Amino acid sequence: MNKINLKIEGDYEFGLFSMFVCKIERNETSVPIFLTSEQTNLGLEDPEEPFEPILELLNILLDSGFSIHRTIEIVHGDESDKHLEFVRNFNNKTEEGWNSEIQEINLKYTNVEDHENSNIQLKSLGGAEEWELGYNFIIYTEANDMSPAEIMKKLKFILKKS
Repeated sequence: MNKINLKIEGDYEFGLFSMFVCKIERNETSVPIFLTSEQTNLGLEDPEEPFEPILELLNILLDSGFSIHRTIEIVHGDESDKHLEFVRNFNNKTEEGWNSEIQEINLKYTNVEDHENSNIQLKSLGGAEEWELGYNFIIYTEANDMSPAEIMKKLKFILKKS
C-alpha cells in the first residue's frame, strides 16, 4: 500500500494553527518530526497556508507517489467557530500521490562526518537528477528522543517501495 499516515499535532488559538510535531506512519512504523520554532512560525505568517511548515515534506511524499492520509490533533484549542471549521476542513483527509508508482526519496545526513550530530535531509527526485532540483525538507533531530541513525533507519523503512 502506498499510503502514508500523517498525524499533525498543534494548537489552534486566535484563528491560527500552530503545528509543532507531525508523525509519519506506514506499515505500523512511525517517526515523529518535531518542528523548530522557525518552522512552526512559518505557519503563523500566512493563515491561508496552515501547513507551510511541512509543505516541502508534503510535496516530497506526493511527488514520490505516496498518498497522504492526514489527521489533525489539536492539543490546545479555543473551540471557536474558526477552530471547528479548520478541523472540519483539514482533519481526516486524503491527498492522492502525483505519480502512480513510488519514486525513490533521497535521504542524507547533513553532517556526513558525524551522523549522530546531524540532521536529515529528504529530497524528492521528481524526475530531477540534480540535488538542487526537486523538493527538499530537513528534519532537525535535536529535539527527538531517537538518534539520527534511528530516525534514518525508520524513514528508510517507511519510505521504501513496497
